[in-house]
Amino acid sequence: MDFFTSDAFLTIVSVVGSAIGVVLVLRADIGKRIDRVERRLGRRIDRLEEGLGQRISEVGHSLGRCLDRVEDRARTDHQELITDIGKVKTAVSVLGTKLDERSAPRRLVVQEPAGDYAVGEELEGGLEDS
Repeated sequence: MDFFTSDAFLTIVSVVGSAIGVVLVLRADIGKRIDRVERRLGRRIDRLEEGLGQRISEVGHSLGRCLDRVEDRARTDHQELITDIGKVKTAVSVLGTKLDERSAPRRLVVQEPAGDYAVGEELEGGLEDS
């Protein structure tokens, strides 16, 4: 038991104990530093996510407004096209009717004024008796 009471044993125990204490303190310090770095990174990531979320939202709203304008323009163009098609149909119908009227056979009607000839008389400068 002399060894356990000797100065060499106490020195060895105190050196090993100090080394273990230093290692534990270093681990704790490194752990705290890692926690601080993680918190900073977490805050930076949160700010980035928030900024990206706002950008995405702004782009979404901008895209929505652009789509609304395109839809309104398409709707207007569609209405104009429908109106123009209606006008063309009407014009084609009118032309078809005029063509039908012109190409339909007509009866030739000659009307002479009734007062030019007397009933029972010969025509002037007309046929002579043979």
